Amino acid sequence: MAFNNIDVINSTFQKVVRSGKFIDNVSKRTPFLAWLRKSGCFAYWDGSGKYIHEPVLKTLRTGKSQSMDPFDVLSIVPDENTENVPFNRKVVRHPIVLSHEQIEQNMNQEKIIDLVEQKISEAHIYFANDLDIMFFADGTGSSGKDFLGLGALIPDTQTSGTLGGFARSTNAWLQSPSASGAKTTQAFDNLRKKMSTMKNTLTYGTQGPTIYITDQTTYEGYEDLSYGKWMPTSKEAYDLGFSGGLTFAGKPVVFGDNVTAGNMFALNPESLKLRVKGMKAGDKNPFEISQKFDMAPRQFVNVWVLSLVGALTCNYFRQIGKLHSCS
Repeated sequence: MAFNNIDVINSTFQKVVRSGKFIDNVSKRTPFLAWLRKSGCFAYWDGSGKYIHEPVLKTLRTGKSQSMDPFDVLSIVPDENTENVPFNRKVVRHPIVLSHEQIEQNMNQEKIIDLVEQKISEAHIYFANDLDIMFFADGTGSSGKDFLGLGALIPDTQTSGTLGGFARSTNAWLQSPSASGAKTTQAFDNLRKKMSTMKNTLTYGTQGPTIYITDQTTYEGYEDLSYGKWMPTSKEAYDLGFSGGLTFAGKPVVFGDNVTAGNMFALNPESLKLRVKGMKAGDKNPFEISQKFDMAPRQFVNVWVLSLVGALTCNYFRQIGKLHSCS
């Protein structure tokens, strides 16, 4: 039987995407996506409807757990303390294109697999960068077709604008702590104090932020502050780059290439979800690949399409926060 390299291409694409290798390579290039994945924030969505409805906790109430004597009457009045907020579903697609000439020139299995893996490598670089831009922005890019990002969930000003049709000014439960980290006199002289206040504000019991994500300049400002606190205890004293990276209160401080200058996000995985169409329980791969399309019938090409369909949602805004204007 003749060798069918289209079958090999299809099976290679499916194997790489479904096995999780694609999300492995995408997420390691963006700290936010890597953190979402590691923290169990990828969540199932069945794909139905125009919106993804997330039940958002409005306030912390007391007295719902009742102290009782043996003959007291238990109150079973339901606690109407959540609001279903609609998040627009978003679709991001990336085409992988192979010309008929490329396919014909790679007619043995090893060569065609190498070609497919090269195309996949290019795709995960582009997907990682484009998603990273969206996840730190406000969703207005591409005429509002971008994923809603942290710029929309945690804006600088918490008392203006809307989310899911709810006005922030009259719905305090949509407001996340946000504060300026601007210097007083010297560069980043307020940063540590502001980070401490933000951490304490977002912490309930032992639950608080598990990561701080900022831009490179602010990261290096925090790094400079850390140098004066470092006490060498081993041969690693010779490594002034600090193996293991930076932390604050035991949690990682990292920087992303697409974080707006001066922003630092303090995030809690209990609050954020990346709800993805079709992802099953326990599955950590949010991508789908569709094969193959003759999308350009007057051109000799085949097209495979990688897709991510869903939304970044929040169920408790009080547990995520941001410093802005850090300098």
